[in-house]
Amino acid sequence: MKPICIRGAVTICVFFLAGGFLSGCSGIVRDFPETRLFVIESPRIDDTAAGFEVGRGLLIRQFDIAAEFESGFFVYKVSDNRFSNDYYNKFMVSPARMISDAVQDALDGSAFFRLVPGSEPSRIEYRLSGKITHLYVDLRGPEPPRAVMALRLLLEKQTDTGFTPVINQVYRMSEPVSGKRPNAYVQAWNRCLAQGVTKFMTDVDYL
Repeated sequence: MKPICIRGAVTICVFFLAGGFLSGCSGIVRDFPETRLFVIESPRIDDTAAGFEVGRGLLIRQFDIAAEFESGFFVYKVSDNRFSNDYYNKFMVSPARMISDAVQDALDGSAFFRLVPGSEPSRIEYRLSGKITHLYVDLRGPEPPRAVMALRLLLEKQTDTGFTPVINQVYRMSEPVSGKRPNAYVQAWNRCLAQGVTKFMTDVDYL
């Protein structure tokens, strides 16, 4: 009987030790800050002065993004050659999808275009694709922080022989940030996107 009692005692000791360890681990996990999620908003545009014919059929493809920014975590430039990720602040969805959706919302129903689905190719007069090449906050100092965004946008016109590029341009935007708070970073990125879309529509107006 004695050996049985000893094994039972060992089992009970291991159980309580394991329970205490897991409880301690659980407490550590709960002490970690929660990841905060953010979105970039669709810009409001002023196209009242546009000379472009109203409502040209436009297909927008989801944008691509440079690999270093695709994770969705905020990226900071901390020196000329060094960047860091912020694992506690990130975008709610992938930046490529979020920014392409925001551009789509901005262009939909504008004086320039009306969006059409890919399932109706006969209505597609223009096709827009893009790539986000930069999306970070410059914290190098001593200058105040700046939000940086760059978009490469390709607008193609449908012709009898296929799609022909009419705009192939990189739009680089930089906006000052008020302080070092995640909300301020996102507001500055919102201004960057609005600036980029406005520049793009100005180019479209010259077509």
